[in-house]
Amino acid sequence: MQPKGSRKPFWTILLFSCLSIPCLEAQQPRVAFVTSVNGTADLGSWPEAGSALGASAGDEICRTLATAATLPNANSFVAWLSTSTDDAYCRIHGFTGKKSANCGQPQLPVSAGPWVRADGLPFGESIDQLLAPESIVYYPLAADENGAFVYAPVFTTTTANGALNSSESTCSDWTASSSESSGAGNTARGSWGWTNFGGLRCDSSGHLFCFEPGPGPALTPPAEEGAVAFVTSLLGTADLGSWPDAGGKTGVAAADAICQARAAAGSLENPSTFKAWISDSTMNAKDRFLSNVARVRPDGVKVADSLTDMLDSVLDSSINVTELGDYVGNNAVWTATHPTGLLSGDSCSDWTSASASSSARTGSSYSSDSAWTLIFTSACSFASSRLYCIEDPFIFIDGFESGDTTAWSSSSP
Repeated sequence: MQPKGSRKPFWTILLFSCLSIPCLEAQQPRVAFVTSVNGTADLGSWPEAGSALGASAGDEICRTLATAATLPNANSFVAWLSTSTDDAYCRIHGFTGKKSANCGQPQLPVSAGPWVRADGLPFGESIDQLLAPESIVYYPLAADENGAFVYAPVFTTTTANGALNSSESTCSDWTASSSESSGAGNTARGSWGWTNFGGLRCDSSGHLFCFEPGPGPALTPPAEEGAVAFVTSLLGTADLGSWPDAGGKTGVAAADAICQARAAAGSLENPSTFKAWISDSTMNAKDRFLSNVARVRPDGVKVADSLTDMLDSVLDSSINVTELGDYVGNNAVWTATHPTGLLSGDSCSDWTSASASSSARTGSSYSSDSAWTLIFTSACSFASSRLYCIEDPFIFIDGFESGDTTAWSSSSP
């Protein structure tokens, strides 16, 4: 992970490489950030709101912070908030009303985005790809207007498709700090979790997401280098030997066989070098890997700078891309592994049991904080869990470490 505050703001790079106004406007990506400041859902009470109230106060907070950070088009930023009358989706297009009514337009607007974070890393593509059903998030929206990292809940009351979450409160359209529960997103979640993660009391402290509205230039596809990490497209119980790709193996050996079969199915290089991120009573997950190199998702987004970096409870991005390149949401992932890489509790009889009366700890596939490896407790019979598969490129192709001698020759060259 990049040290906090270490990345040069991308707009200063543009300034020195493109000095004319038309050039800057042509190249400048749209920016999204999480606020460095926080407060209750009575947004008018935030010092940065000036005299504004409600969602307008949210917009003013975003613009005040964007101006202080010298972000381009600072006075255009809009808070990602839904109200009883206006969906967040419509607001970032500059309209009022409901997405279901095309924001009052003849056709549903889809021009907003793509966006980068304030540190220059890509957040998401155009609005129709960022929201459900695609829910393609590259790096979570965890950088504030200055590019510093913020891991916190965010007031939104907005569903995965950008509309009002009618099951949660808007805190009297963002004017009240009551005990009601608003809908919240989270800066450490990818997929749809960034906007619809859970609840947050109106009198609790939360942040805001701020978006520069309008269309911007296409993003350069992420292309970080490193060993590959993915989450399996297949799901199954904790009896890993029962999975179709287990190849007759059981326990952790079955997990590795599944990962290698999935890597091959996804046409990833060197599928035999993949292992499952999983612990059992005899081995911790972190001790199963020899290579300390960077890990990246199949879409080129960096997960961590090294194995050591993966053990600090914060990933650069969630591991929610499958070997086939598909993006998944908040699925459980069999791990039994603490964020430090050590065994955490039971492991369903070392991954041979599908008993409904036993359980193991699981991670969350769309999370980039410690929840990526440890958040749920799932019954061993739960058939909707995935596996994390991580390339370990220091494994010899001849099978030396694994004890597989089938590639060895009985004679010297």
